[in-house]
Amino acid sequence: MSAPALRRLARRLLRPGLLREVAGAGADLRALLLYSTQAFRGPDRSARHQNIGQQRELARALGELGYAVDVVDFDETRRGLLTRDYDLVIDLHPRRAPLYQGRLRPGAVRIAYLTGSDPAANAAAEARRIDELERRRGVRLRPRRAAEPVARDVLEGFDACFLFGDAVTRSSYHGLRWPTTYALPNNGYEVEPTDPARREPGRLLFLGSVGQVHKGLDLLLEVVAAEPALALEVCCDLRQEPDFARAYDRELTATPNIRNHGFVDVTGARFRDLQARCGALVLPSCSEGQSGSVTVGMGYGLPCAVSRWCGFDHPELTMLHEIAPAALRSALLALAARTPGELAAQSAATLALFQRAYRPEHYAAAVRAALRDLLGRRGGRA
Repeated sequence: MSAPALRRLARRLLRPGLLREVAGAGADLRALLLYSTQAFRGPDRSARHQNIGQQRELARALGELGYAVDVVDFDETRRGLLTRDYDLVIDLHPRRAPLYQGRLRPGAVRIAYLTGSDPAANAAAEARRIDELERRRGVRLRPRRAAEPVARDVLEGFDACFLFGDAVTRSSYHGLRWPTTYALPNNGYEVEPTDPARREPGRLLFLGSVGQVHKGLDLLLEVVAAEPALALEVCCDLRQEPDFARAYDRELTATPNIRNHGFVDVTGARFRDLQARCGALVLPSCSEGQSGSVTVGMGYGLPCAVSRWCGFDHPELTMLHEIAPAALRSALLALAARTPGELAAQSAATLALFQRAYRPEHYAAAVRAALRDLLGRRGGRA
């Protein structure tokens, strides 16, 4: 059994699969959130990932609107956990036979909550990256981003969709007849911005979660290892990707201008000091919704260079239009060639973008506005 499967089994054996009334206790209306019960266990640990704070904010918003909110994990399969009927469901990964089938009250509102590109398009993009790496390096790595496909007719049957992403994200769901869709900002954190004078133009930061080929770390390692004018600070947990760590052992452990820091708390002192030296966060990903790594960087005033699949369309960010070794090398060297004045101007613009659009309060306001509008259209409580 794989490590992720073992973790899921342990979670189900050791913890109850349903949390009742995490918000709105005692309300007449009932809502079911299919996302992560872990987000509601104990103190708010949203520094590990901003979706923890977002889930809690979403539950609070539903409670304010008169719903008692129950939570189950999005991949839960034990139908017997649900003993009540619901007036509203928010579903992270819609399935043809969902857990709540037969547990909806008449007129119940169903909302699909999409945090990424179409899983089928996402898997195909990762497969292409893996094929390209094999041609360059002669090594075949495992895919890490596979997810159950979303059936078009199922998604089209929802009353609404809450989406992290932009028009490029939506284009990955080719041919989909979208239900009423509300874009939500994938917020960063309220942190102390860095003085741009501390930043080094050619020192780059990679911050990623799972699937390093998918996110383009392989390309960054290859380019930076061959360019002494560049330096790369790598922040990701490679313990779950031992094949990647083996394939890039030399770059990760024996290359002077590359340092691997593993998992870091992005609101902690270690990361704050680490990013303060960097001149840009670089994310050449092949498929995202709207990258939370990027909004983390924005909050510190860290300039960002991203692929078009990262979910942003802002002139304040540097767009990596072509993700291939030669083109990426040129883009990174251009970042390294910035003057202190240019770097300071980019930092100020990035921070201003964060402060007007990607603070936690912007997610809180957007999700409440979306719920009020949807429930108003449906004639429900808003």
